[in-house]
Amino acid sequence: MARYIIPSVTISALYGVYKSFWPDSNDRNKILSVEDAVKLLNVNANTSEALRYIQHTESKEFLKTLNPAAIALLARSGSELCMKIPIKSCVDQKIDVTEALSKFNLGDKWNSSIEWINRVACPEEDLSCSDEWLVRLPSQIERLRRMLQLLFLTTEKSFDVSAIDVDVIPFLFNVYAEFCQSNVDIAVLAIKILSNIVGADEKYAKSMLDSEWLPLISTMVMNGRSLMERLLSHKVCQNALSSLKSINYRLSSDVYEMHLPDEEPEFDIVLIHGLRGSVAYTWRQKDSDENLLSSCWPKDWLPLDIKRPFRIIGLEYPSYIFHFTGTQQSLQSRSERFKDQLEIAGIGKRPVLFICHSMGGLLAKKLLIDSPDLRKSTIGVLFIATPHKGSPVANWGYSVFQPTEDVVMLSESNVKNKKLNEDFSAVSKEIPVIVSMVETLESNIIANAKSIVVPNKSAVFEQGAVYHIADVHLNLCKPTHCFRESDKKRKV
Repeated sequence: MARYIIPSVTISALYGVYKSFWPDSNDRNKILSVEDAVKLLNVNANTSEALRYIQHTESKEFLKTLNPAAIALLARSGSELCMKIPIKSCVDQKIDVTEALSKFNLGDKWNSSIEWINRVACPEEDLSCSDEWLVRLPSQIERLRRMLQLLFLTTEKSFDVSAIDVDVIPFLFNVYAEFCQSNVDIAVLAIKILSNIVGADEKYAKSMLDSEWLPLISTMVMNGRSLMERLLSHKVCQNALSSLKSINYRLSSDVYEMHLPDEEPEFDIVLIHGLRGSVAYTWRQKDSDENLLSSCWPKDWLPLDIKRPFRIIGLEYPSYIFHFTGTQQSLQSRSERFKDQLEIAGIGKRPVLFICHSMGGLLAKKLLIDSPDLRKSTIGVLFIATPHKGSPVANWGYSVFQPTEDVVMLSESNVKNKKLNEDFSAVSKEIPVIVSMVETLESNIIANAKSIVVPNKSAVFEQGAVYHIADVHLNLCKPTHCFRESDKKRKV
């Protein structure tokens, strides 16, 4: 129970201190007709009331008068009205990777990458072949996966919109439709690319809203098969609204909007997961034999307890324990990347609260050190089992595997982590509320070995309240139940 109450009470208390009084808005536009509702939707004003009004309107003729931004708002709300809006069919055909991607003119690096992926391997028996690339030719599916990954990396940054034809919209739909059952990772990658592209220019947003993506996205916003599918569908709608100039922020590739209130948010909560965590995994309800009530407790439960409107943003980043090949991201590079993406998402324009698990706390500290403006907007930080002085478990496995830079950073003797803690201590007084949560139960590490992952001396920051929780490291950020005054009779 404490795992849930502490974040909830902390958020309510610190925001109450920060804003003891915030006047309610009484200047809402009254809706007296369908025409009024349509006008409000077309300018993204009082949308929740407008959506409720048109939802119960018998005649659907008004759908013809909605502009693209209003249609995106319908999709974002998961409205069944999206099923009644005329759309263009995405031609269902067998996907030819080479032909489809040859339409994209993204420069020499892109073309050379296509050439490399599509090249023909030399058979081992052909001694006259001068090419030393003797690996097996990748399958059509693997080629598609690699090209989609390359397209995702290309579109997550600013790109020349004239270089990618709008045919990418039906192409991505056909990819999703073909692989949503057999290769979920490819299907999800298609939605990730879509979210990048529709945020780049209104021509892609309008094409998406005029295609079979519209009813699919509106359905997945509420009823996606996974939390990630629901979050991505919401991101597609938000980025379409951004390129259509209906909202003034955009969700970059590492940023997920996990909760958005009907009213203008008064503050933002930023969630940062730890080593090997994710937006879709770290913040779920604790696994138990009872019914699963939430796949993301901050999204589902915090709005029940916090009476003021707020937004929840989740950051996603890859992190691993062992390093085998490829490049690694450093704390510095992640901080720079997150700083830019959070700014694009509008973080810093209003009060901010960080909730961080394990290594996520180190990332938050680096962000706040490097960004004085963000630090000024920060009203609190909740550190959940954050290794301010490292972890003894980080030294395990050094003799067998090569640890990643993330794991090296977590070692108790790491100079960079020590410097990080010293630098954050120097500016921490600028942050009104800091709270530390500490694990007290040993975790299973390797075989029969057990250990406290982040001991008390490392998990307790020198400033603020401290709470000791009877659970293991990974579960410290996963409450079993939502606990409210109206819910006292429930077993917790």
